Amino acid sequence: MQTPAPPLGDTDASHPLTEPRPRAVTWRSVLLGLAGVVLINGLVPYNDYVLENTFLIGNFLPIGLLLIVLALVLCVNAPLRRFAPSLALREAELAVVMGMMLVGCSVPSSGLMRYLPSSIVGIYTNSASRPDYATLVAAAHVPKWLLPTHVGDTPIDIGNSDIFKYFYTRSPDGTVPYRAWVRPILIWGAFFGMVWGMLICLAVIVRRQWAENERLAFPLAMVYESLIEAPPPGRALNELFSARSFWIAAISVFALHGLNSLHVYVADVPEIPLGYDFFSMLADDPWRFMSYGIKSADISFCMVGVAFFLQSSTAFSLWFFYLLWQIAAMILGMQQQTMTESMMQDQTFGGLLVMSAMLLYVGRGHWWMVIRHMFGRRRADEVESRYLPYPVAGWGLVLCFAGVVTWLTLVGMNTLGAVLITLFVLMLLMIIARVLAETGLVFVQANFTAARPFTYPLVVPASPMKMSTPTFFFASWISELFHDVRETFAGFLLQSIRVADHSAYERSRRWRTSLPFILIIGLSMGTAYVTAWTSMLKVEYTYASSLNLQPRTPVNQYGVDAAPQHQILDRGVSFKNGSTREAHNALLHVGIGGGVVALCSVLRLMTSWWPLNPIGYILMYSYAIEKGWFSILLGWLAKVILVRLGGSSLLKAGKPVFIGLIVGEAVAAAFWLIVNLVLHITGHEYRSILFLPGLVVPWH
Repeated sequence: MQTPAPPLGDTDASHPLTEPRPRAVTWRSVLLGLAGVVLINGLVPYNDYVLENTFLIGNFLPIGLLLIVLALVLCVNAPLRRFAPSLALREAELAVVMGMMLVGCSVPSSGLMRYLPSSIVGIYTNSASRPDYATLVAAAHVPKWLLPTHVGDTPIDIGNSDIFKYFYTRSPDGTVPYRAWVRPILIWGAFFGMVWGMLICLAVIVRRQWAENERLAFPLAMVYESLIEAPPPGRALNELFSARSFWIAAISVFALHGLNSLHVYVADVPEIPLGYDFFSMLADDPWRFMSYGIKSADISFCMVGVAFFLQSSTAFSLWFFYLLWQIAAMILGMQQQTMTESMMQDQTFGGLLVMSAMLLYVGRGHWWMVIRHMFGRRRADEVESRYLPYPVAGWGLVLCFAGVVTWLTLVGMNTLGAVLITLFVLMLLMIIARVLAETGLVFVQANFTAARPFTYPLVVPASPMKMSTPTFFFASWISELFHDVRETFAGFLLQSIRVADHSAYERSRRWRTSLPFILIIGLSMGTAYVTAWTSMLKVEYTYASSLNLQPRTPVNQYGVDAAPQHQILDRGVSFKNGSTREAHNALLHVGIGGGVVALCSVLRLMTSWWPLNPIGYILMYSYAIEKGWFSILLGWLAKVILVRLGGSSLLKAGKPVFIGLIVGEAVAAAFWLIVNLVLHITGHEYRSILFLPGLVVPWH
């Protein structure tokens, strides 16, 4: 009788699938990956904030990464496979290169550097001109070791110091004070090193539950895997690049965007509308109460393509909940009421709490297994983890969590506040990773900031959670660093691990085989952190404004001005003055959000007919859905029609077409990015052309 195949990830060394596979982590895959990390992290600050070009990252489908991968696959590997097959990069090596660059994409822009150095400066440059800000910062007792050296004593002195003032404008002699920034780079590096360590350990723990037990789709990982999939023996291109339908779709999208982009430069070139604008038609009651995104929408071919790979119920939920919210907005508007930003955040928070609880409940068997392993009580029939042993991952998570809490207490937070903000940030990041694993949305955001719950004690004055001004200030600061989740490390990490699962370690049964992958992830993050800091400081001290036809002063205006003011200083002043009390019942709205998510989650678990995924509600108020709901609707409709017309066979045949839509739009964005770079370098005027999700309003 044939021996049954053990579950993926077990330790049966006798099973035939454990036959050795060519190594994934090789000297050339590591060097190529590091080169890509350095290139992306070095170029992003200049490209995004000085040229104000199409973001090289901007979302979970980074065009900088796609450019490098396509160049490797089509321009390097394809000729090598044809003329020197032994020298061609293997699929496993390409998975390592891609994984290193994916995690590296979480550092140079919205994932970190758009906010970290600029918030350090912005807190004090704004305090120099606002006495109430200066009073708040003085009361927060920010340790000097978090700041560059030799900057002054009071918040006003620090804000007016040359190191801070020239960051905001530019250094008159062009020098960058790297030495003054060494201390904060190292100290903040210790904090983020522990945060990333915590997320790596958690990703290793949840991988098997999400990928194998729940069989989540990981749609974006499927796209990445299709790009690097090995071709048949004797062929230069794999199945995707050999499909005519892929090239027709990709070239059509590229040409369409090319024509519209050329129209920006040459008015006589016709423009083909890719969306609708019904503002004038929807200017009267009750339509005027609907959101901006319903009155005007553009087609994103990336999101249309990704929606095709979603479960139909998930894609349906994403646009259905948004339209349902528009009906509610009209009803409220006709009654002279409105849903405030705070109400939306409270409902989202309630939904996040319940969704986290549901994830713990659904995977309870797996989590208990991990805990047993941590205490040396592993059963004989239980599998071993891939990438790290469960005891190492579990205790690593505990130690990194304790390290983050200790760091926060050292800067001035009380222990309870440090624990809560760490939990809230961790919850937010892992829910975003979960959303990405289920939906594959290119552009994901959540209408929630981790410091929002810290205002609730003012609603319930007797609460023991009531925080001091320093605790609230630092909670707001940490929350600001993680509020923009379009490029989070957790999201990129889970995608890179999933690609490695299929393309590099599918036959691996022991963590020792795949441990090098986790080590080079750490190497990539360290390289990205140093490179991005260096590049961002160079940009900030060299350029006073962006270089396009409508210059913005200062560069990275949102990161250095708007975000610190709104996320930290304004909220901190309100908290310090005891004026954060709001008209609505915050806890009621938390309950509403939690109730909706609980109802949808329970019905999905208990029935097969319930069509609504609670993720649709979690994302309903977000800017990402406002920009992408129409494209998701189109992708959902396309999939439904294909299934009705031809069933699974036609659905499979459509896969190259919809990947072509994704790749075509990304390559078009990359092409016009290069065009604008060339125009700038040659001394010509250029115009920003932005059409990828998350890039249409880059300073949102």
